[in-house]
Amino acid sequence: VINPATEEVLGHASKATPVDVDKALQSAEKGLEVWKKTPPWQRASIIRNIADLIRKKNNVLAKWLTLEVGKPLAESVGEVDGAADIFEWNAEETKRIYGQTVESRFENTRIHVYYQPVGVVAALVPWNFPVILAARKISTALAAGCSVICKPDVITPGCVMEMMNIIKEAGVPPGVVNLLSGDPAEISSQLIASDIIKKISITGSTRVGKLILKQAADKVQRVTMELSGHAPFIVFDDANLEAAALGAIQSKFRNTGQTCVCANRIFVQEKIYEQFCELFTKKTSELVVGNGLDKNVTSGPLIDKYALEKVEEHVADALCLNAKLTLGGKKHALGNYYYEPTVLTNVSLKAKITHEETFGPVAAIYKFKTEEEVIDLANNTPYGLASYFYSRDIGRVWRVSE
Repeated sequence: VINPATEEVLGHASKATPVDVDKALQSAEKGLEVWKKTPPWQRASIIRNIADLIRKKNNVLAKWLTLEVGKPLAESVGEVDGAADIFEWNAEETKRIYGQTVESRFENTRIHVYYQPVGVVAALVPWNFPVILAARKISTALAAGCSVICKPDVITPGCVMEMMNIIKEAGVPPGVVNLLSGDPAEISSQLIASDIIKKISITGSTRVGKLILKQAADKVQRVTMELSGHAPFIVFDDANLEAAALGAIQSKFRNTGQTCVCANRIFVQEKIYEQFCELFTKKTSELVVGNGLDKNVTSGPLIDKYALEKVEEHVADALCLNAKLTLGGKKHALGNYYYEPTVLTNVSLKAKITHEETFGPVAAIYKFKTEEEVIDLANNTPYGLASYFYSRDIGRVWRVSE
């Protein structure tokens, strides 16, 4: 496991064999029998313990996040806080799994609906937000009375392993939450092929999501997926430009742009285009690049050399298509996997960055004329994960959001 800020080896994680995966499946199957019979109020108390312990050990988890992912420590602290909140939320929801009484068509029958745990859940966690996304999957499964096998990404296993220690310390019975580290494709395929797995939760790329959905279809397994995004960020000419520029920077450059819901295509109405670009570039230039453990750093390294290569490819392609570079555009002087926060204006609709998820610190800004035009541009993508816009016209707010 490599620290992307320094390229130093943080340590070595276990690589699960097929035998290990089978052991985890058997463990989770036994854990399910214990956990689904645990009264909801007792489950709720244990899940709340996890939330409390995560808050108590925030600094430990946050440091792991920064070491493995590279994000600034302040962002890591915020992610860990969010993970604790999710466990707390699901602790409360555990007590509120209500059934239903349904009116029957027949006088002599009664219809009652009861909700029971689905079974063993495979939770496949990505590298960019490993703590909060592991928390989402694990806490929800625990609330419903399910057991879990969690597979963190091979790049960032340490912070999820630390969460496992917390889960054990909080009183979750043995076998209820299990962890496997190692080859993503091999472990996932073996888990999905097992009759023991009844539900799959994955956050990852659309390509991987499609493969998993095909595998799961053969066994009619339940699947929840959060996949790739290519979020539009629209600024109308009646917007508060200061607020819009700040919002765009927060969205675009959080976790060095390695966020599935970050702003990838920034559309600005022509009347305010030049003014916005100037303001946005100025504010972006104030970002401080460096090791996330260093004070005042607001932008860390990319996760690995492949991420850096993709960013370089997208910037070069946009410039070949006559985009204007107003900031950045090259590897940072710090070296390693650092890339300068970059702003591109007058970007072509034919550029790769217009159609592909960049996952890096590059803001592409486009000009538009009308509301109808920008809605078409915003929706011209196969990725429908998130979108943002700034306006102070109440009618437009409703039209565009819908």
